[in-house]
Amino acid sequence: MTNKRKPLNEKLDKFIFGREEENGKPADDSKKPRQSEQNLEKESSDLLDKLTKDSPRQEKPIRVSLDLSPDMHKKLTNLANRTGRKKSEILRILLEQAFEEINIE
Repeated sequence: MTNKRKPLNEKLDKFIFGREEENGKPADDSKKPRQSEQNLEKESSDLLDKLTKDSPRQEKPIRVSLDLSPDMHKKLTNLANRTGRKKSEILRILLEQAFEEINIE
């Protein structure tokens, strides 16, 4: 009984690029904040929308190490749990948004 092994390409792609899952959007608050708070909430809701959408990865990533303070790591973990995404995906989205804001291509 010599069975051929199945290729691991699909599992490798899922490991590197993440799974394609659909997540729901977070609920909105019923309060009416001031104008500056509304702008912050709009930006944060735009960011949450980006985090909840599935973004296709087309290139193989390059690994980068990052040292975080325990407080920042806790916030990142909470955001990952809240959005249902991996921490690495959240960091990629945040970096893309930062590059867009400072106009780096």
